[in-house]
Amino acid sequence: MSRARFVYIVFFMTGALVFTVHLRASSVRLFNQYRSAMVEQKHITQQLWQQQLRFESLINPTVLTPRLQEQTP
Repeated sequence: MSRARFVYIVFFMTGALVFTVHLRASSVRLFNQYRSAMVEQKHITQQLWQQQLRFESLINPTVLTPRLQEQTP
């Protein structure tokens, strides 16, 4: 095997390994971004549910009836 071919193979393998490490790092970064977005979405959904429950408690007829009776003279 000639020296030039050996140098070419070493550079090619080094480049392939560097590219593999780059892909792995990108994959980890994208996965972390995806998971943080999912956690944030779940948190926002829980906040929405809490607001809906609070709103429903304000307009619930069983709660409104005593309030209206108290306000009417």
